[in-house]
Amino acid sequence: MKEAYEDSVMNYDDWKAETQDRLPKSSIYRVLKNKCDSDPAGNHVLSLVDDATFFAYQNTKTILMHMGEFTLHDGDHLFRVLMLMEKLLSPKKIEELSIPELMLLVLSAFFHDIGMAADEKDVCAWKKVWDTSPSLSAEDEIEYNKFCRFYLSKPDLNAQLESYISQGKNSDAGLLKYYIVSDYIRVTHASRARDIIESDWLGKIKYRDVDLTVEFAEICSSHNDDALSLLQLDRNYLCADGIHANFQLVAVILRLADILDFDAKRTPSVLFSHLFVRHPISIKEWNKHRAIESWSISKEKIQFHAKCEHPAIEASIHDFCDVIDAELSACNNIISSINDYDRAQGKEHLIEIPFNVDRSKIETKKTISGEPLYLYQKAQFNLSKNQVIDLLMGTKLYGDPEVALRELLQNSIDACLLRSAMEKSWGNLYEPEVHIKYSTENEGDVLEIIDNGTGMDQYIIDTYYSKVGSSFYKSPDFFDLKSQSKAEFNPTSRFGIGILSCFMVADTLVVDTRRVYGPHDSSEPINLTIEGQDSIFWVKPGERKKPGTSTKLFLRKNVNPWDDLSEDDFIQSVENVIPNPPFKIRVETKSHEKVRDENSFEEIKADSLKNYSWDKHVNIREFKIELEDETKGFKGSVVVAILESNNVPVSSIEMTSRSIDIEGESFPLEKSLRMSSNEICESTTSITIDENGSIDQSDSQNDLCKSKSRLSLHGIEVPTSLFPEFWRMQKNQVKLDWPFPMVIVVDICGNMDLDLNSARTQIIMSEKWQNFEGMLALEICSSISNSVSDKYWHKLVEILKENTKNEIFRESLEQANKNRG
Repeated sequence: MKEAYEDSVMNYDDWKAETQDRLPKSSIYRVLKNKCDSDPAGNHVLSLVDDATFFAYQNTKTILMHMGEFTLHDGDHLFRVLMLMEKLLSPKKIEELSIPELMLLVLSAFFHDIGMAADEKDVCAWKKVWDTSPSLSAEDEIEYNKFCRFYLSKPDLNAQLESYISQGKNSDAGLLKYYIVSDYIRVTHASRARDIIESDWLGKIKYRDVDLTVEFAEICSSHNDDALSLLQLDRNYLCADGIHANFQLVAVILRLADILDFDAKRTPSVLFSHLFVRHPISIKEWNKHRAIESWSISKEKIQFHAKCEHPAIEASIHDFCDVIDAELSACNNIISSINDYDRAQGKEHLIEIPFNVDRSKIETKKTISGEPLYLYQKAQFNLSKNQVIDLLMGTKLYGDPEVALRELLQNSIDACLLRSAMEKSWGNLYEPEVHIKYSTENEGDVLEIIDNGTGMDQYIIDTYYSKVGSSFYKSPDFFDLKSQSKAEFNPTSRFGIGILSCFMVADTLVVDTRRVYGPHDSSEPINLTIEGQDSIFWVKPGERKKPGTSTKLFLRKNVNPWDDLSEDDFIQSVENVIPNPPFKIRVETKSHEKVRDENSFEEIKADSLKNYSWDKHVNIREFKIELEDETKGFKGSVVVAILESNNVPVSSIEMTSRSIDIEGESFPLEKSLRMSSNEICESTTSITIDENGSIDQSDSQNDLCKSKSRLSLHGIEVPTSLFPEFWRMQKNQVKLDWPFPMVIVVDICGNMDLDLNSARTQIIMSEKWQNFEGMLALEICSSISNSVSDKYWHKLVEILKENTKNEIFRESLEQANKNRG
C-alpha cells in the first residue's frame, strides 16, 4: 500500500512523462506514428492517443488504493496487454493494419479495464454496508443499494465475515472486506468502463470526421462478454476513403492479450482459499509468476515458463491455462473467419495462434541439491456418485419415504413465495397456489405436485436442479433475485439434495416447467423425463403455458408409502406435512378434494396433543396461551401445567403419608406429586398380598402431565420432538428442558429461522435455536405473569428458578419478571 500512496502523490508531469516514455517502445505505436506522418489526421490521432493513454494510466493508479491485497491490476497491466498484442500479431500483420485499427488497439489496451478504477466516493458508500447506522446522501444511497444487493448475493462470504467479527479476528475481517469490495469492482467494471467513456470521451475518439467512440466502447466491453459475441462487431467499417477498420480483429486481439496476462480481473479461487489458512499466500507472490517475460508466443506455440515455490501458485497457473485454452479454441473460430475475409480482400498476412498452451515449462522450483520444494499433484477431493447417492437414500439419511412429498412441497412453496415477491415488485397481481394430485395412470399410482411459482429454465436445470448439493436457495442467483424483489422469506429448501428423495418412491420423474423472467416475460417451456437417479435427462419442448413447475412421480408399488391409505388418510397425511401453509394448497385424490390455506393452522390447538395423563386434576392448573403475534417469529398455541396446593404454586405435594400395621408389622403408605423437568409425576408406595399371603411393598411412578410438541418451520412439518428422551437424542440435537410440562403446537415463521439436519428431521443446536428458545420462554412466562396475581407470580418465579438449570429459560423468566415490575 505504500507504493500505491507514493504513486498517488506523483504529479501530472511524472505520469505524463512515464506514458510518453513507454509508448514509443511499442511496435504497434511506432507503426501508428509512422503512418500518421503522412496522414492528414495524423497529428490529431497521435494527440488523442497521447491524452487518452495518460488519462487511463492516471486513473489506473487509484486501483491499488481500493483493492489492496487482492488487486491483480496496476498501470503495468496496460503496457503488458499492449506488448502481448504485438506478440499475437506478426510484425508484417501490424504493418498491414490501418491507422484506425492501430489507434483502437492502443486505446483498447489502456481503456478496457478503466472501470476497475472506482470513484473514491462510491467506494466510501459501498463500505457503509458494514456500518450499524450508515449516514447516506441521496447520491450515496444509489451506490450503497447496488453494493448491498451484491453483498447479499454472497451469503457464504457474509457468514464468514460475521464469524470473523464475532471471534474478534479483525485482521481477517478487514482482509475479507477488501476482497468483497474488489470482487464487486471486478464484476461491475465493464459497465463502469462504458460510463467513463461516455462521460469523458464521447465524441472524442475520432479518425478524421468519423466518430468511433461507440464502437470503441463496444470493443472495450466485449472482452468481458462471451467470445462468440465478437462476431456481431463490424469487420469492414468505413473510416475514410479506402480506409477501413476491422473491429472483430481489434476485439479478439484485446481479448487474448488481456487473458494472457492471466485475466487480471480474476482472483484465482485457489489463491483466495489460501489467504486464511495456516500457510497463506498473497497476490504479491502470485504477481511474481505472471510477468510478460514468462510467455513465449509464436504462431506455432504459446508456452508459459514458471518455477513455482508454492503448490497453490502452480495449481492457479494450470487453472488459468485451462481458461486460456478455452479462449484460444473459441477465438480461433473468430480468427478463422477474419482470415477468410482478409483473403477475399487480397490481404497477404494472416493471424495464426495455437489452440492451447504448452505447459511443459511450468515446474516446481528445486533446492540447490536438485530436490523439488514440494511434490506437485493436481489432487482434490472427488465424490463417488453411487456412494453419495446411496448415502442420501434409504434410511441412511432420509429414512421415511414420505419425505419425497415434503421435499417437493417445500420446493413449490419457496418458488411461489419468491415469485410473489417478484410480481409485487413489478406491480402485478399474483395469487400463489400449489396443487397436490394423487391419481392412477396406466394402472399405476401417480403423485403430482403442481405450482405456479418461478419455474425453471435450462440454466437453472443445469446449474442447480441437476447438481446434487447445489441449492438455488443458497446461491448468488437467489440472493440477487431476493434483493431485487425485496423478498422477505426464509426458504425451506436449503441443501440441494431433496430431489433425490423422489427416487425412494419412484423410478421415473416427469417435470414440466417454465421460468418467469419479468412482467409478462418467461422462458420457453421445458419437459424433462428422468428415469432413475443415474439416468440422463430426456429434455423436450414443453407445453406449459404459464410459468411454474409440475413434477409427476410414477410410484413403485412395493415401496409406495400411501398404497394402503384411504383417500381421507392420504389427505390427512398431507395436512400433517403442511400444518401452516403460507397460501392456498389444494389436495386432490380420485374422489376427494380439500383445501388448506394460511387460516388452517388456527384449527390446530395444543389441546389436541394431550394424552390420557392430562386428565383434570384438582392440584394441577392449566394455562392456555395463544401465540398470535407472527412478528415475533412464531405462531401457535401452548398449554402449561403448574402444580398447586390451595391455589398456590408448589414444586411438590405430599398427598398422604401413613402407616398400616399388619400382623404386628408396620407398612408405610405414601403418595406425592412433584413438578420437575417437562413433567408432573405422581409417586406412590403401596402394598400387595400374593396368593401365598405374603405382603409385598412397592414404589411406582405415574406421569400426570408430560410435555409433547408439534413443530413446523415456515409451514412445513419438522418430524421431531422438542422433548426427546435422553437416550434417543443425537449429537447437537436440541431439547426444551423447562421446569414445568407443556404441550405446544408452533410454527416458526416470519424472519425467525432454525438450523436443521440434511434430512430435515431434527433441529440442530445453534444461535438461531437459542434465540428462538429465549423468545418463546419470554412469551410464555409473560403470558402466565399477566394472568395471575402478584403473590402467585412471585411464588411461581421462586419455584421455577429453583428447579431449572437452563440459563436461557432463567434469563427469559427474569426478563418477564422485570417487565411485570
